Amino acid sequence: MSIKNETRRIETVISDIMRAIWDALRYVDHGVSAVDAKTCFVLAYSAYVALLNGIENVDDLLTHIESKVSERRAMFVKSIGVDKLSIVFHLTQKFSADDFRDYMYANPRNDGWRDAEQETPESVSKLALRILDVKPGERVADFGSGFGDFLTLAAGQVKDNPLYGVEINTDASEISTIRTELFSGNATIELGDMFALTEDKKFDKIFSNYPFKGNLTRKGEEYLDLLRNRLPDARIGRRTDWIFNCLLIDHLTDKGKAVAIMTNGDAWNQGDREIRRYFISNGLIEAVVALPPRLFAYMGIATTLIVFSRGNKSVRMIDASNFSERDGIIRRVDLLPDSSVDRIVKLLTEDGEHAATVDLKKLQENDYAIYPPRYLNAVEFEDGVEFGSLMKRITRGTQLMGDKLVELTSDVPTNTRYLNVRNIQDGMISEDLPYLKELDPKLDKYCVGNGNLLISKTGRPFKVAVAEVEAGKKLLGSDNLFIIELDESKVNPYFLKAFFDSEIGATVLASIAVGNALPIISVESLKKLTVPLPPMDKQDEIAKRYLAKADEIKVLQLRLQKAQNELREIFEEVD
Repeated sequence: MSIKNETRRIETVISDIMRAIWDALRYVDHGVSAVDAKTCFVLAYSAYVALLNGIENVDDLLTHIESKVSERRAMFVKSIGVDKLSIVFHLTQKFSADDFRDYMYANPRNDGWRDAEQETPESVSKLALRILDVKPGERVADFGSGFGDFLTLAAGQVKDNPLYGVEINTDASEISTIRTELFSGNATIELGDMFALTEDKKFDKIFSNYPFKGNLTRKGEEYLDLLRNRLPDARIGRRTDWIFNCLLIDHLTDKGKAVAIMTNGDAWNQGDREIRRYFISNGLIEAVVALPPRLFAYMGIATTLIVFSRGNKSVRMIDASNFSERDGIIRRVDLLPDSSVDRIVKLLTEDGEHAATVDLKKLQENDYAIYPPRYLNAVEFEDGVEFGSLMKRITRGTQLMGDKLVELTSDVPTNTRYLNVRNIQDGMISEDLPYLKELDPKLDKYCVGNGNLLISKTGRPFKVAVAEVEAGKKLLGSDNLFIIELDESKVNPYFLKAFFDSEIGATVLASIAVGNALPIISVESLKKLTVPLPPMDKQDEIAKRYLAKADEIKVLQLRLQKAQNELREIFEEVD
């Protein structure tokens, strides 16, 4: 029987026993379908200890644990409740010590959500270990080691290498300590904050599946302050991914290599442009792999694997976002099969449809974005249609030269206003648009209609907005805007706006642009562009969520403006 199937049996037996106990005690509200990860692990570990030491009752087990293991380990075991330890001796009658050892190696987590932030999918650990290519004698570390998934795998493959983990969660640290000590005599798991490590602690190979979008600890805040002083031009914000990435570089030997798992947004958003520029300009990024979107059960969003080393003059881009298979056991989770791990490792050195090497100039032209599909043009949609099939009309605005615009501009409000690309910021049209005098009717064809989609002709990045024009009003568009009247029986304009605002949408727009210094989109390429077209109810749902968030941003902007106005008036309020 496979390890996976046997560990499932252990979980099932534990759940059945606990359910029977609760039913017998009439704990109606405590019925369970599965036991949480820590309880399963503690019971398996205790059963393993009992079998190895010939222990046959709870009292002797407690005596052994309190006298033979560390105080922290004893507290960890007893944290599940002494009353549950009787289950151990039901388990020892059904399974062997090797079964429990296999269980702790696989460490399955059957609740899949509450404890999942402490785990790294086995396939991701395998991929990271393959990429790191650990050599004899190299020091290997896992920053934020969680349940020890990566280190346990490493312990089974690089038996003589010194292994180190640091984890701030007490229970997760103890679980990883137990797991690694079963398979390695050279592993050290430290309970503590990775940001508290001394500067001289260096490693040849580092892996980190750090917390996604987590808050910084006090030590992390101190580290951030030091970073901002050390790298003022990097404009480091509060998005934690790049703060963690800086920490990995700081603890890497000169010829070392690190692998980290980060969220996709920080690979391309404008807020992190300068810190990405710093990493790329200093040759610190070796490769980037776009991973499938549902590898992490508790997240459900796509992630990026990034490889750090020194002296890189280009970045290897790999799009593995479609390399997964659906997990047959855990709903809404995908797996990265061994064949896909092999494929990704191969693509690190071989070009193909899903891989390419991108030079520094190309990265600079793309705002130092490191999202692989942007450079590979490998975006596909199951429900894709040509954008042109959704258009009733597409035109450009009109060109108003400086003098002509000044001549037409009105100092008093009118029913006509003028829209230029610079009036679109963060996907929203400014409310402070210039007023125009009465227009020549010949210019009406260049006016923007209510609900029209607007896309800038030139980009980096391209700007997209949906126009909201009141009845009886006119909005004249400039010639650097495409004005698109959509067939709203087929597509919701705000659905397309949400799509083009996403990284995947930005990627497809960038893919049809021509020119390096000033990328330009043509009407024909825009018409032939493939866009997703899910059922209308799905479009409306996405549009509704988009509009709700846009309204929230508008409220925040008004509050900010009010606060700024009040700030300017503080001095005047002083008697």
